[in-house]
Parts: sequence; structure tokens; C-alpha cells
Amino acid sequence: MRDKRFLLGLFASIFFIYLIIWSPQPLGFFRGDISLIDAFFGKMRLDFGRLSQIILGVNPVYLILAFLITPIHVAVRSHRWIIIVKPLGRLSFLNSFSIQMVSYMANSVLPLRIGEIAKGVLLGRRLKIPASTGFGTVVLERAFDSLFLALMIIIIGLIYQFPQEIKSPAQILSLVIFLGMVALIYLALATESDGGIVGKLIRMIPGKPGDQVYKIAISFTTGFAGIKSPAGYMAISIESILLWILYAAQVLAMMMAFRFHIDYPQIAASPVLVTFLLLVVTAVGLSVPSAPGGIGTFHATCVFGLSLFGVNADAAAGFALLIHAISIIYYIFGGIPFMWREGLHWSQLRKMKVDDE
Repeated sequence: MRDKRFLLGLFASIFFIYLIIWSPQPLGFFRGDISLIDAFFGKMRLDFGRLSQIILGVNPVYLILAFLITPIHVAVRSHRWIIIVKPLGRLSFLNSFSIQMVSYMANSVLPLRIGEIAKGVLLGRRLKIPASTGFGTVVLERAFDSLFLALMIIIIGLIYQFPQEIKSPAQILSLVIFLGMVALIYLALATESDGGIVGKLIRMIPGKPGDQVYKIAISFTTGFAGIKSPAGYMAISIESILLWILYAAQVLAMMMAFRFHIDYPQIAASPVLVTFLLLVVTAVGLSVPSAPGGIGTFHATCVFGLSLFGVNADAAAGFALLIHAISIIYYIFGGIPFMWREGLHWSQLRKMKVDDE
């Protein structure tokens, strides 16, 4: 199953990279106008010479500013996680930051988002709790991310008039995210030992998979303890909003590095709207299975998002490459020392699973 998911993600990344570079013309082949090779590899979207010029011409001051925002948002996420896990035990800021960095690094270089599992396992080791309970806090963390993403999709959808073929899937995605969040909150608040209605629905999954999902889901309820505190709700919500502001600031800094606010009138007219729209589009793209680090899927959705505002393919691709690179470089080179600090090596990270103790 893991191999199939990895291959699916790899295929998706290759496919999206292909779409960034080439412009397929299958109808020309079926009409007999062009050969099969020309239909799929005859017309390029990108001019690599122009792409290089654009990247070399970025404003280094804004580029450095965008880079420096990365450790700040990791720090905010680390502090938010401390609030989430507080009912389970005391987690220092340094330990939280260390685990976050290991998770980001693992997700950047290893398949199947192993970093999320690593977070739960490492938290379990730090607080002497089951890894599944630790992973429950990771699920809660992502649930808050998903909730605010759903809210952003709704808000952006009300402000910006997407084409209907884009707007309808976005509305469906928002509904799915909302229902998933409701289920998670119910599971967090359920006092029944079997997880209440959500637990009963999980038990309906047949066979061994159902038993495994049920076992993990019930373990999550302990990890969700922090959501029962109104003060915890408020603090986590405030820091979730702060995370979105930091992400937006990074995107805005990168747009200024590329002079998009000067060269493209639509962006100049509403830079904040464009920033948050691009965040929403790329966040949705990152939910698609991909190779490690969101390679291909992130870049394609970023290029698509910028194209809505008239940015040409070369400039959009350069933007996507650099904004992705500054984060990935920080996660990998910044994460390696923390991996050593946690007493891990690559082979251990690759083999981690939720039931590790």
C-alpha cells in the first residue's frame, strides 16, 4: 500500500512538472496534423533562458526577507503545538522546535509525509506517552490548519470571482474539510469510551483496517484533550491566524522580489488579495499526493494561481522555484542538526510508523 501511494505521488509530480514545461496538443495528433512526439513534447511553455534571467534579476533584499520568515513561522507553529500538547505533559520550546524541524526535513526528502509520523513518535518519546496519542496532536494541529484553509477558501471565493469549473471543486473541498473538522472536534469532545457516533462509524469499516483505524482514532481522543479548553481554543486560533499572516508576508515579499507589484497591474491593484489567493491555491495543491516536498504539485498550482493575474509562465515558474527552494533549503539544512539532536538517522526516519514507542 505504501509503495502504491509513493508511486502515485511520484507520477503526480512528474505529470505536473511536465505540464509546467510543455504544452500538450493531443487534438493535433488525432487530427493527423502533428506526430505523437510533437503533440506532447513539441511545444514548450517555458523559455529556460528567459527563466534564468528572471531568477538572476530578483531583488535580493526581498528574497532574504522571505527566507528569514521561514524560521519565524516554524517558531510560531512550535509554540502553538506546545499549547496543543499541554494537557499531555510539558514540552519545552526547544524540544517542540526541534521536533518540528525534523518533521519538516523528513517531509522534504522522504515520501508519504513521514515527517507527520515522526512528530507523533518523537513527542511520545519526549512525554513518555503512546506514539498514537502523540500523533493525535499532529492530527489536531493539521485539523486547525484545514479549518482555517476552509475559511480562507470561503472568504476568497466570496471576494474573487473564480471560473465556475474552479469554484465548484473549491466549494466541495471546503465542505469536505468542514465536515472532517466537525468529526474531529466531535471525537475530541466525546465522553463515550467508544468515541460516540464517530467511533461507531469507524467501526463500520470492515475487517482489520477498520480495527486499526478504530484503535488509532480512540487513542487520538487523549491527544485532543487540549481542544476542550476555551483558553486553548483562543490561543491556538490566534496563532493559526498569525501563521497565515506570516505565510502571506513571505509570498508578498517574494512577489516584490520579482517586481510583480510593479509589472502586473492586477497584482498592483490588489496585492493582499493575490497573496491570500495564491496561498489557498498552493495549499490545495499540496493536498494532492506528490513526491517529497510537494515537488511538481506545488509549482504547478503556484504557476496556475499567478496566471489568473496575468503573470507569464516564465516569471511564474521562477517565482514557484524560488519560494519553494528557500523553504526546502532551510528545512533540510536546518533540520539535519535537530535530527542528530533527537538521536535519529535516515534509516530510522524512513521506517517510522504510528505504533512506534
